[in-house]
Amino acid sequence: MVGLKTAMPLAVIGALVGEWFGATAGLGFVIQNAGADTALAFAAIALLALMSIALFYALVLLESRLVPWVRHTTA
Repeated sequence: MVGLKTAMPLAVIGALVGEWFGATAGLGFVIQNAGADTALAFAAIALLALMSIALFYALVLLESRLVPWVRHTTA
């Protein structure tokens, strides 16, 4: 579970980099083609950050459901 919690934000970053180099749609494509529209690029980056945080905490919730003894063994 620790590995998954580490990999989840990195997977979002990997998808973003993949969209920069070879996509015609997606948030990476929006950031790359935002040009002078800084607000659009910032909104896409903020959405990526929120998505990464939400996925991380969804994994924390899944961990608490699947492995309940971890809460008692780690402080």
